[in-house]
Amino acid sequence: MDVAPLREQLRNATQDCSARGLTFAAKWAAEQLPVSLVLLKATEANEKEQRWAAQDANEHDEMLLAKCLFDMREFDRVASHLQECKGPRAIFLKLYSRFLSSEKEAGSVDKEEHGQEKMVVSAEESEQRQAMARQKRELVAIRDELEQLDRATGLDAFLLYLLGLVLKALGQRAQTQSALLRSVHEYPCNWSAWQLLETCVDAVRQPIESLSTETRDAGWMHHAFMAQMLVEQFGGSNQDFAMHVRQLQQLFPESPFVQGLLAVRHYSMREFEDASRLFAQLQKTDPHRLDLMDIYSNILYVMEDWARLGELAHRCAQLDRFRPETCCVIGNYYSLRREHEKAVGYFQRALQLDSKYLAAWTLMGHEFIEMKNTAAAVDAYRHAVDVDERDYHAWYGLGQTYEMLNMPHYACSYYMQAAALRPYDSRMWCALGSCYESSGQQRQAIESYRRALLGSAENEAMAITRLAHLYEDSGEQARAAYYYQLLVEHAVKNPLSDQPAASGVGSSALHVSGNGQMDELAAACLFLAAFENDRGNMAVAQRYLVQIVDGASSAGASQQRVEEARAMMRAMNQKGYCCLATLVY
Repeated sequence: MDVAPLREQLRNATQDCSARGLTFAAKWAAEQLPVSLVLLKATEANEKEQRWAAQDANEHDEMLLAKCLFDMREFDRVASHLQECKGPRAIFLKLYSRFLSSEKEAGSVDKEEHGQEKMVVSAEESEQRQAMARQKRELVAIRDELEQLDRATGLDAFLLYLLGLVLKALGQRAQTQSALLRSVHEYPCNWSAWQLLETCVDAVRQPIESLSTETRDAGWMHHAFMAQMLVEQFGGSNQDFAMHVRQLQQLFPESPFVQGLLAVRHYSMREFEDASRLFAQLQKTDPHRLDLMDIYSNILYVMEDWARLGELAHRCAQLDRFRPETCCVIGNYYSLRREHEKAVGYFQRALQLDSKYLAAWTLMGHEFIEMKNTAAAVDAYRHAVDVDERDYHAWYGLGQTYEMLNMPHYACSYYMQAAALRPYDSRMWCALGSCYESSGQQRQAIESYRRALLGSAENEAMAITRLAHLYEDSGEQARAAYYYQLLVEHAVKNPLSDQPAASGVGSSALHVSGNGQMDELAAACLFLAAFENDRGNMAVAQRYLVQIVDGASSAGASQQRVEEARAMMRAMNQKGYCCLATLVY
């Protein structure tokens, strides 16, 4: 099969993005080249594009020096050198240099000790505010120049991307999305435009289907974008994710991008063993790769795999000590060793390298929680929300922090934000339900726990238990019995120990390890026994009591629960009912 046209498109994308300093997009396009591709229809340049190409060719010599200066990060010199150029490539590099220069000035004013508690407004803070004001004026000037050029002669795809970048920095989400949609339709292979578009999507308020329809004309890049967005927004739980990944796998069966998507999807679904296996394969295929290694370190941290996390930290440090991902990996390593001060130091170093590195802000907040420094934790989580308001980790962290401060109303607000972003994550709803309970809002707590049961099964037992208690406290005995019965069934289906079932009752015995867990189940059985006894179902009541007594032989329920069960059985026997178990006194 002839794959030349699509290969040529990716080669051109690599060159075009690299020429404009969009190194991440250039690398992404180049990574897709050495794989099997299918035919994509080539498009002919129109008259406007031919005129732009001629202008770029006339300014080739000026661009050579400008690109060298850009690579040296001398952004002001680039803008000055290209001041009189009229071609779209030169205009892009000139205005992009001005954009980066303004960011560099604002970011360099205060690079000190991210995450520390703020003091009274100082001279440094005042200078930073002035720098931010100058940055905003520069952004407005760049936006106005681009919009004026768009009205006069139109903008090419890269200038539309730059317009979107500036509008995003100015907080104009709707206009940003409009500009980026125009950009990706004109030039689908600029991955930086797609990634910026993904940051503008509000899955809570904007239907994903509408955006999918708007980007469908972009061909295979539509599948790459949708797969990336779905794993970022929903953790890959959306059923369309698998369809988009299958389309990509047909085009790029060995692409590290596709493998990374699958690994992150397993991580988001908390399937850590599968995620770890895929990341290990990715690392074996490309041992010098640092992309996504921060997420891999999160997985190893949760798995408490000291050896592999230490090996990963050592390898990343050898590859590049000055990458934010490396600092994040090393920070996770020290956090696992309970050396929280060192972990914070590495997360701060990551932020000095990239102040918008979201993972470092969130992980640093977690470390401050461990250090009981709630003020610094709140500051770190708020910075994370400023970087990306869709980061549910930061909202959840804020909820935990304010819960620690005994401020449940504030905690509820933040947990609601997290639950809105991750509607199928039972942890968010259970945390929200707990906050409602502590603030006396029983009905809202019930609704939250019921919502948790629709999500992941990770916190199912907790949600069922709390629902049973809440209904029991509110006097709704029938509903309480329903959830207590669910709890018993859950324990039978999901035993947490390897102990054999107690003799005489087979798989129905309650043999959960841990006195607290077994006591909860014993309390459920006592409630159900009393409930069925009041309804005249004596045989059913006896079976619940037998489960408690027989469970005692596997070191389960406390002696108090067992004695209560035996007392109820004796009382029932005295009324003339047959006992279904042999009691050992």
